[in-house]
Amino acid sequence: MPLRSPALPVLAALLLAACGQQAPATDASTPLPTASIPADPAQAVLQASQRFAALRSFHAQMTLHGAQKGQVVSTSMDFVAPDRYRLRGAAGVQTIIGNTVFLASEGGTQQLPLPAGLLDQWRTPLPPAAELQGLAVEDRGPADVGGTATRLYRVDGPQGSGETLQYWIGDDGLPRQVQRDGFNGDQPYRVTLRYSQLNDPDLRIAVP
Repeated sequence: MPLRSPALPVLAALLLAACGQQAPATDASTPLPTASIPADPAQAVLQASQRFAALRSFHAQMTLHGAQKGQVVSTSMDFVAPDRYRLRGAAGVQTIIGNTVFLASEGGTQQLPLPAGLLDQWRTPLPPAAELQGLAVEDRGPADVGGTATRLYRVDGPQGSGETLQYWIGDDGLPRQVQRDGFNGDQPYRVTLRYSQLNDPDLRIAVP
């Protein structure tokens, strides 16, 4: 079973027009209570996924290398529970509420339907237990992500797939960064998501 690709289908569908723009930096995450992180690497990854899915809000800085040869796509995303997302890139601002995409343009705002469940993976960027069965999860020790102390975990995909997932998990048991390396056909790519503003009460997304 191939490892799930965090964000890649949505990036391909909605964000390729954002090529080359770096979104503004954001403040550090709101301090959260420390958590008891399991010694078993696979359980640490699974529990981080469950904690992340329970967040009320977060900001993510997303970078995709290799959508096309030499191309870099960079954009940012805000999430506010239960179903509000805001994407910022060179193409402008895209707001998603429920199953509707609001696209800002010079002539106003266009509304487009979105297939149900397409954005579910944003809420659980780490794999469920079924996807980790038979795969080795390695604890690679302490690592720093933007000044935040984390622990790095690595998951290699099925033999021959060339897929690798890495997770930087803070002492609150929540991911601060997720990175996937893999191939789209014979073209290598890397998707990196860096998280901040976890459970930030000031993060809001209004209807356009």
